[in-house]
Amino acid sequence: MRTVSDQNVQIARRTFDAIRARDIDGLVELYDADIEFEPLTGMQVEIGGYRGHAGVRRYFEEITHVWEVMLPHADDVRGVDDQVVILGGCAVRGRGSGAISDNPMAWVLTFRDGKVLRHRAYRSREEALDAVGLAA
Repeated sequence: MRTVSDQNVQIARRTFDAIRARDIDGLVELYDADIEFEPLTGMQVEIGGYRGHAGVRRYFEEITHVWEVMLPHADDVRGVDDQVVILGGCAVRGRGSGAISDNPMAWVLTFRDGKVLRHRAYRSREEALDAVGLAA
């Protein structure tokens, strides 16, 4: 029998699959209509990120002009109550420069009724672990 936490972990993994495939329709199906999407890059990061399905779509339209390739990877995924912490990184290639990098990152996804309500990126594993109350 799968727990809610196990189900949330599976949904979190599916969000990464959708992002890697640039399947934004599939991604927003996993998100609550009131999604709070808080990436590390994008034009609206400084004002709190992107809201709702339209905001998520806007973010992915914006980054298309910046990143030719954006491949987040989830190396360690842990369910904690109504949250999932993802420790991994993101490989990117700049559209203009062609420069490739793979930076460590982490994310915390908060769930409500089987949908992602908040998707927040962190620059470090420690920050994400702290956000869900786990010691680094």
